[in-house]
Amino acid sequence: MEGKILEEETTADHSPANEQIANIKSKRKYDIIVFGASGFTGQYVVMEMGRFSQTYNLTWAIAGRNTDKLQNILDKLYKTLDGYEDKKIDIIYADVQDIKTVMRMAQTTSVVINCIGPYYIFGEVVVKSCVLTSTHYVDITGEPLFMEKMAYIYNRQAEENHSLIINALGMTSVPTDLGVEFLYKHFSGELKNVDVYMEIYPSSFIYALPFSTFIHDCTWISTILHLATEKQRLYYRNLLDELMGITRVKPNVSKILHRRQTSMQSDDKEWCLAFPEPDQAVVTRSIHHAKTIDNLPYNFDVRNYFVFGDLISALIGLILYVTLSILAKVEQIRILFVRFPRFFSLGVASNTGPNEKKMENSHMSLTLIGRGTTSANPPNDNLKEIAHKDNIAARTTIIKVRAKNPGYGFTSKAVILGAITIIKDHINIPKGGVLTPASAFRNTQFMNRLMDHDAAVFEIESDLIIYGQQSKLV
Repeated sequence: MEGKILEEETTADHSPANEQIANIKSKRKYDIIVFGASGFTGQYVVMEMGRFSQTYNLTWAIAGRNTDKLQNILDKLYKTLDGYEDKKIDIIYADVQDIKTVMRMAQTTSVVINCIGPYYIFGEVVVKSCVLTSTHYVDITGEPLFMEKMAYIYNRQAEENHSLIINALGMTSVPTDLGVEFLYKHFSGELKNVDVYMEIYPSSFIYALPFSTFIHDCTWISTILHLATEKQRLYYRNLLDELMGITRVKPNVSKILHRRQTSMQSDDKEWCLAFPEPDQAVVTRSIHHAKTIDNLPYNFDVRNYFVFGDLISALIGLILYVTLSILAKVEQIRILFVRFPRFFSLGVASNTGPNEKKMENSHMSLTLIGRGTTSANPPNDNLKEIAHKDNIAARTTIIKVRAKNPGYGFTSKAVILGAITIIKDHINIPKGGVLTPASAFRNTQFMNRLMDHDAAVFEIESDLIIYGQQSKLV
C-alpha cells in the first residue's frame, strides 16, 4: 500500500466488473460494520461501539483484511467491557484492494463506518461499494479533495439508490458544522457573518517540539497529500461548484494573521491564523444545501481561524504551513515525508500515535462569533434617539463548543452516533446523497446525542445588542 500512497493514486477506477449485487433495503444482518477496525482510530471506534451497541441494542461486526489483528481488537473488547462475556462479534474479511469483498461486506449492513485512511487513496472503493449496494456510509475524513470528489461523482447515484454518504464525522468537521447550525438557531435576528476560532490545548505543540507525538502518522500522510494535491482539489471543487451552483466565500486578506478577542469573559486578544480547510469547505456545502434543498434563509458567510495565542507561535505556524506546502509538491521530498513521518514531523506524528494520557489531557474549544442585525426595541426611551432606523440594531452572539480528547475520543463517539442517528432518526434525514454532517442531521437528535454522551458541549456564551454603535468584537 505504501507504493500507492507514494504514487498518489486513488482507487477510483476500481470496478465491480459489472457484477450485480443485490441492493434491496430490507433488514440486514448488521446495523453497523466498523471497517478498518484494527487501525489506530478504528480501535477506539470499536471500544466505543461496544458501549453504544449495548445502549442502543445494535447488531454489529468489524471488518478488515487482517483477521488476526481484528481478533486481537475483539479480545481486548471482551476483557475491557462488561456484558461481552458470552457475546461474539463477527469478523468479516474485506480488502480495499478487492472491491468485490468490500461490496459483499456492505451488502450485509445498514451502515458502514469507514476508518481506513488516507481516504484520498483508499476511500473511494468503500463509497462506491456502499452506493451500489444502497448502504449508508459514514467516515472521519478531514480531506477536502476526497469529500468534494465523492460529492461530484456519486451524489446523484447515491440519491437514486437511497444511500447516505456522510463525510467528516469527527473533530473535522462536526464541531464547526453543528456549531454553525446551533448558532443560527439561537441567533434572534438576521445573521450576516460567522467567524469560527478553534483552539487546541494544552496549547500549541510548537513548544513541545521536538519528538513529542500528537497525531498518528496516517494523519500526517493525509496532511502531506492534502498539500501536494492542490491542483486536483481545485479541479474537483470547481466541477462540484459548477454542478451544484455553490458560491464560496472569499478570504479576508486583512485577517489572515490577526489579533482577536474571542470571548466576552476576557479582554485578552490572541493571535490567530486563517484556517479554511477543511471546516470552511464543509460548512459552505452545508449552507448551500440549507438554501437550495431545505429552502432555509441561510444568507451568511463563515470563515475559519486557528488560535495560536502569542505572535511567535502564530508566525512559526504560518512558516511551517508555507514550507510544508512548497516541499510537499516536490515528489522526492514528499516520498521522504511519507516514508519517515516521525523524523520529518519532528516527532509530532508516529505509527504508535499519542499516548492515552496525552489524548485525555487534550481539549478543543471552538468560539463562533455571529454578527448581524436584530429588530429588538431599545430598552428605554432615551436610547430610541440613537437606535438604528426602524429600530434595527447590531447583534453579536457568541457560541462555545467544547470537546475532550477531540482527535480520537470525540471523533470515535461522533462517527458512531452519526451512524446511530441514521438508523434511529431515518424519517428526518434526506433519503440519499453525499452530504455534510449538518446537511444530513439538521433535523435530528444528533447534537443532543453528542451532548448526552459527554462527547461535546454546545452553549451560548453571550448575546449582545448594540444600539447606534458597533460591537467591540467586530
